[in-house]
Amino acid sequence: MSVAGNFTGSTPEEVAAFLADQRQRMKPFRRVIVAAERTRVVDVNRNEVVFPGVTYGHALLESVLRCAGASFDPTNFHTPPTGQTTREFGCTARYPWAHDRIL
Repeated sequence: MSVAGNFTGSTPEEVAAFLADQRQRMKPFRRVIVAAERTRVVDVNRNEVVFPGVTYGHALLESVLRCAGASFDPTNFHTPPTGQTTREFGCTARYPWAHDRIL
């Protein structure tokens, strides 16, 4: 795996801008991996964007998950799984087929 970028911002707007920029350089996002020390967004070629310090309970974690297109339950995404240190969230398609034709 190669690291495509490291996030250094501190606001949800910076997360959105950073991931939008990285999305242009990378292939479609495959999953978001939250660990005790950082969060990684991995694409289909296993290139990754790293968010150091963004972990369980961090204010920017929800922004990272939403901007990456991850599927998650908003009521319990801040809790790590029992007995594990990492948690993976799969990413869905950003624009489903015919989304622009729905009135």
